[in-house]
Amino acid sequence: MRPFFSLLTNQTSGNMKKGLFIVAILFTGCNGGVVDRLLKKSSPYEKYLETLESTSLRDFALVRDWKAVGEQVLRDSLQVMLPHQEVAFFDPQVPKAMLLRYPVLEGQEVMAQLTPVTQKDAHFFMDIFEVDAAEQRLKRIHFADSSGTISYQVHNSGIHALRIQPELFRGGVFTLSIGYQGLLSFPLVGKGTVDIASFWGDPRDGDARKHEGVDIFSRRGTPVVAASSGSVRRVGNNRLGGKVVWLHDRDLGISQYYAHLDSQLVQPGEHVNAGDTIGLVGNTGNAITTAPHLHFGIYRSGRGAVDPFPFLQDLHLPDDPDLADSVDIGSLGTVTASSANVRHGPSTSSDMIANYERNTLLQIEGKSGNWYRITLPDGQKGFIYETLAEKRDSPLREIEMTPLDEVWELREESTPVTGEIVSGKALILGEFEGNYYVETASGFRGWWKVR
Repeated sequence: MRPFFSLLTNQTSGNMKKGLFIVAILFTGCNGGVVDRLLKKSSPYEKYLETLESTSLRDFALVRDWKAVGEQVLRDSLQVMLPHQEVAFFDPQVPKAMLLRYPVLEGQEVMAQLTPVTQKDAHFFMDIFEVDAAEQRLKRIHFADSSGTISYQVHNSGIHALRIQPELFRGGVFTLSIGYQGLLSFPLVGKGTVDIASFWGDPRDGDARKHEGVDIFSRRGTPVVAASSGSVRRVGNNRLGGKVVWLHDRDLGISQYYAHLDSQLVQPGEHVNAGDTIGLVGNTGNAITTAPHLHFGIYRSGRGAVDPFPFLQDLHLPDDPDLADSVDIGSLGTVTASSANVRHGPSTSSDMIANYERNTLLQIEGKSGNWYRITLPDGQKGFIYETLAEKRDSPLREIEMTPLDEVWELREESTPVTGEIVSGKALILGEFEGNYYVETASGFRGWWKVR
């Protein structure tokens, strides 16, 4: 596959004609057998790839490149925190993909929305992967349909990753928003997570045990409501919890524990809907010496208690992406500070990848808040603060090149270009590792290596 900087340049009208030809084959070359095989696939991404590889399209370098970038991007280490938003760009003539990793907690619902801006008919494949850190392996667990929206439940805390890749010859500017919320309603009327006063893991009985739930203080008699629909498994009284209600949610595979109730208003075997009143706040059991409150816990079969806080989180959505940020994306840029840190995520708390000097060449791929998402000439991807880099609107300087000078279209060793194509006045657009990215008098762009 050709590295990204060479693919940005030296495009010809012949490339576009070939692209239109490939698209024509794509939409006319599928026979019934291909369609039948596609129906057995679970992922739109795999369906599309099988279509490409089931026709003469498989012989085109662009198709091989499209498949390669989709696989290679799974090794990217960019990591963001939710909620996340950005404005981004894919060059329709260059096969590209992006991958963002993000931490998730059991009990959350994650929502991702991609909206095309400049190519309204562009289709983007969106796949969610679960990251196995021990084996450095990614397993696909969800994908978007044609609406560009994903909403899914998190069953295990860890790291997930979202891969985005457009169809061949589609892309342009798009916005991405990723948010989350808890899977359950809040169990007290008029209250929210800000009213939780004691959390999972807090010490109890002189640190002899840990708190296996959350405590929500409220006046005595406040209605306690079902956090989800389910069946009442048990209504009873015990030493620690006092008057308690157990509610089983078969869909989520969890049991909910409501304790220290003043009154229980349901019976075993009764089915309740989310929001139905099941009891009233009190301070029974070992809470007799404390103010009235609800102890709320969640249990999974075979695992015991799990942290209920993520299940109860309010809706967290990012700010709307600012389309004004799209002005610079898709452009070449350079580091403008004397030195700049590039990080794995759009935050100064994210791990640093490396420090780069002034005039280091970069490609601006997206914008998230005050951070550019970039790719460097060696393929390294990261985030850089916007004041430390800018779009390259003018050359760094001008040099005179001779027919004997050698310019490489690719950074790695390949056959250099010489002669009339490189001779004359050339513009230095950026630097990287002691070499210069130039545009020759003939318009050819490549790497002039200083020896």
